[in-house]
Amino acid sequence: MAMCNDSPIFNPNKNNYYTTKQMWFNISHLIPKDKIIWEACMLNSKSKSIEYFTEMGFNCTGDINMDCLTTTPENFDMIITNPPFETKLKQKILCRFVELDKPFIIVLNCMNFYSKYFRDIFKENIKHLQIISPEGKITFEIYNEQEKKIEKCKNQPSFYCAYLCYKMNLSNKDLWLN
Repeated sequence: MAMCNDSPIFNPNKNNYYTTKQMWFNISHLIPKDKIIWEACMLNSKSKSIEYFTEMGFNCTGDINMDCLTTTPENFDMIITNPPFETKLKQKILCRFVELDKPFIIVLNCMNFYSKYFRDIFKENIKHLQIISPEGKITFEIYNEQEKKIEKCKNQPSFYCAYLCYKMNLSNKDLWLN
């Protein structure tokens, strides 16, 4: 099994899309405060998601040295993350998350929902999936290598994203974000 750091998408010197605090804040009311969150896709990352979750009062674990395909934290209740967009790596990560069988919320390009691999990964577990649809496009942050800091993307992405939920059992009213 390839590790996350084998992917060029995980190269911190490339323009990766990172999750803004606002993106996590938009779903924070759906995350139980008593649960330990694993921000699983941090390997070699410049993401500030753990910092954002902590600022919002959540107990969050994960670090930039942990490969989510081969290692899991000792104690976590659910996974909340923005996995790499590179398809082969994303497939491995989704398989791993289904294997772990913990509730999760992940940010995905909506086109994933229509792919054959998506159906192959979730099979009978598709009954546990829900999609939280944001209003409009989700915007991201990027790491500015020259400034050595995270900053908001200047342009909106060319794709639409949504939050894929697994075993979250959310009410229908929570599946549309304003």
